[in-house]
Amino acid sequence: MKNLAIAFCCTAELDPSFPLRMTKQTMKYLLKKILGRAFAPDTFLYNTYHKGRGVLASTLSGFPSQKLIVIGVTGTNGKTTTCNMLANILAVSGAKVGLATTVNFWIGDKRWVNESKMTTLSPFALQKLLRRMVNAKCKYAVIETSSHALNQHRTWGIFYDVAVFTNLTQDHFDYHRTFEEYRDAKAKLFRELYASPRQSGVPKIMVLNFDDPTSSYLAKYPSDHTFYYTIERELPLETRESSLSATAIQLSPTGSSFEMRTPTGTLPVRLHLPGTFNIQNALAAASAAFALGVPTPIIKQGLESVTSVPGRMDRIKVGQPFTVICDYAHTPDGFEKVFSAVREFSPKKLIAVFGSAGDRDKTKRPVLGKIASNFADTIILTEEDPGNEDPMDIINQIRPGIPPEKFHEDENLYIIVDRKAAVRFALEQAQPDDTVLFLALGAQTMMATRTGLIPYDEREYIKSLLQ
Repeated sequence: MKNLAIAFCCTAELDPSFPLRMTKQTMKYLLKKILGRAFAPDTFLYNTYHKGRGVLASTLSGFPSQKLIVIGVTGTNGKTTTCNMLANILAVSGAKVGLATTVNFWIGDKRWVNESKMTTLSPFALQKLLRRMVNAKCKYAVIETSSHALNQHRTWGIFYDVAVFTNLTQDHFDYHRTFEEYRDAKAKLFRELYASPRQSGVPKIMVLNFDDPTSSYLAKYPSDHTFYYTIERELPLETRESSLSATAIQLSPTGSSFEMRTPTGTLPVRLHLPGTFNIQNALAAASAAFALGVPTPIIKQGLESVTSVPGRMDRIKVGQPFTVICDYAHTPDGFEKVFSAVREFSPKKLIAVFGSAGDRDKTKRPVLGKIASNFADTIILTEEDPGNEDPMDIINQIRPGIPPEKFHEDENLYIIVDRKAAVRFALEQAQPDDTVLFLALGAQTMMATRTGLIPYDEREYIKSLLQ
């Protein structure tokens, strides 16, 4: 029976369409029938299977991370933006950089879209990518590192040199079950950092968000240097020589400016990405670069030269008289940050289009509805990577969070299951100076449905309608 379960999982690895045809819920059900709970995330068989894949992938690839300075960025929100900012800073410094995030890959000047719908690739794909970075003579590898990847040993044999933490809020409770389990999965990156193999002259560094309480939990793990960043709190004296902070913050609809305080001085920074949360992302990237010895003028130049990150507060402008923004926000914290940033500079009506991913944490669905109702004037509920679930069932689980006394169906609340139809309707409703906010799909080019992955690039579809 155990051999049958392993063969079952290997089929999912070898045939990329298999998990979507079978879906996660169906796979879990069949595995439970075969093994009871013997293949749950906290069991010996589960760990043996995933660790075996990680060991095999690293060994076959020859442990390429030993020839790279590897930076891992983890957290609930902000990982992709932080990775892109950091990669840009390192590239501006003159280094050749490899990057792997939810939305994009870099190997030096070669850039392409991540269509896998995985934040962190399978161990075989990830090790192959690292080997390509080594062959291209990259100095750095910046890897967006998910809790699933850490828990499933996808990063086994990748010897991180810098571990960056953005924040920790509700997400993935379908998998981790509790906040503590989720936190501990993230903590693995920091727990294993100091003892991992080293390159000559390269220290083991932690970069922590001083504004997030989980940082105090992560700080107990050893490192050669620990750097903090903050925009909210006064730093203790003992941390100020290894910390970056932002003061004199000024926000605008298209970006922000602030004074970046570093241990070597203060300098002004003008970001082209809006929202206070992007200042936090910029400080995380700047702290990692500073810890690696990048001069502060180069850090400033690298941050200011980032004009956009695919699918992150992405403005679509083709001459229309209203604002259109696409963002990947799909968690309660992400919703809160994006909505508050957009609402501040939306003088007229704010139209929000969103759903919630299928086969994922169901507890957050009414919370997303509640947050949206606090900011939006019009809500359009639609499908969003429904996977094996009925999109209408997901919508009905979002609706209890939307107050019926404020939102009335077919007046300022619309249910349009087909995503393309919802997008088209939202754009038709928009008047001059309104804002239309499309959430959760961001820069993705595929949507997961019961029939498998179907091509869908929301940004390109919006452009085609507006043009």
